[in-house]
Amino acid sequence: MAKKSKRIRNFAEEYQKRIARGLASGKSRAQARGHARATDLPKPETLAQFNKIDALERALKLMKQGLSQKKAAKMAGVSTERLRRFQKQNTTSSRVGRTWIIVDSRPVTVVMATQGRMRDVTVSHDASSDIGHHWNAVNLFLETNDPSHLARFKGLGLRDVEGRFHPFETRPNVLRRMDSAGELSFIDIYRQTAQ
Repeated sequence: MAKKSKRIRNFAEEYQKRIARGLASGKSRAQARGHARATDLPKPETLAQFNKIDALERALKLMKQGLSQKKAAKMAGVSTERLRRFQKQNTTSSRVGRTWIIVDSRPVTVVMATQGRMRDVTVSHDASSDIGHHWNAVNLFLETNDPSHLARFKGLGLRDVEGRFHPFETRPNVLRRMDSAGELSFIDIYRQTAQ
């Protein structure tokens, strides 16, 4: 039985050809090598929805709290390169000294009391903090029975990503009915996360 001869490869030449093909097709040198920098990656046409349980999201949250990119990636169990790409694709970030200033505009799905019922509403990331303030006011109203806590939310609400307006529920009797039906039992969670 004849033995197959091994093909002798010239890795340096193959590498140079790969770089040349990449550069000819309009890629950067890093993209042509197969290790694109975060700045080389295209922005997605539509922003991905915010996902609280994802490791990259946890790392991004740690960066927002002041940790360095490297430390945040290590604590979340992801590579620094992956976190850098994720950050570049999904946020607008800049550094001030050693601190990252991260502006996140991806949509978030929140649960809100509106028009007498609970509803999932997908809103911009910036608008999502308003729901926490509303839940705090609802919780204070339920504890004190003082409707003045709800007064500042009358006529206000959230506009979802499709442009529909969802008013905050501020009617005391409706909120009491929803509470007695057990629909508002998770308000304590909002009180903890909104602060």
